Amino acid sequence: MQHRFIQTTNFILCLEAMRELARLPRDMEKMGLFYGNAGRGKSLIIEKLAIDEGAALVRTLGSWTPKQMFIDICEALEIEDTGTTSTLQHRIIDELTLSKRILIIDEVDTLFMNGKKQLLLMLRDIHDMAKTPIILTGMEQCDKMFKRDTHYYERFSRKVKMGDTTEHDIKQLCLNADITIEDDLVKHFFVKYGNFRPVKVLLNALEEYCENNDLPSASLNTFKASGVERINAK
Repeated sequence: MQHRFIQTTNFILCLEAMRELARLPRDMEKMGLFYGNAGRGKSLIIEKLAIDEGAALVRTLGSWTPKQMFIDICEALEIEDTGTTSTLQHRIIDELTLSKRILIIDEVDTLFMNGKKQLLLMLRDIHDMAKTPIILTGMEQCDKMFKRDTHYYERFSRKVKMGDTTEHDIKQLCLNADITIEDDLVKHFFVKYGNFRPVKVLLNALEEYCENNDLPSASLNTFKASGVERINAK
C-alpha cells in the first residue's frame, strides 16, 4: 500500500479556510478555529497544513506558563527565545508582522482544562498586534467553550468543524492500495466501518490475498471470498 497523504474533505476545508485567512485585508480579524471529535485526522491534517503552507505549529502543554508558551512559539518561529515574558511577546509580534507567517496552536483544549484562559488572551493580543492569522485547533467542545466569550469568539473569521469520514475519503484511501478496489467494496467499507483505521488493516490483508491469487483488483465478492474480514475480526 502506498503511503501518500490523503486529501480528505476535512483537509480541503481546512486548507481553503487557512488560505482565505491569509488573503484577508490587514484590518480584518484573522483568527481561525478548526475543531472536531477524535478520529477526524486532526493531527495529521494540521501537520500537513503547517508544512505545505509554511506555518509555525505549536502544541499546547498543560504545564505552560506565559513565558514557556512564548518560548515554544519562538522556537517554532526559529527566533531567539531568551528574555523576559514581555520581550518574548514583542519579539513574536515583530516576527509575525514581518514574515506574515501563520501561527497554529494545536490542542487548545488543554488550556481550558487547566484553567489557563490568560494564555488564550495573550494569543489574541498577539493576533491583534501582528495582524496575521492565528489558528487554534482542538476537540469539538472548543467551539462551545469559546462561545462563552463573545468578544473572543467574534475574532474567528473562519471556523471549520471537522466532520465524519466521507465515502469520497474512503475512495481516496482505496486509491492508495496496490490493487484496484471496486466501487461496491468502497461502498461496503464506508457503510460498515466509516473510518480509516479498520479499513487500512483490511486493505493490507486484502492486498496480500490478491497478490497470492494473482488478482489485480478486488470487488465486494472477492473481499468476502478472501475471508479477510473474518480473520481481522478475531
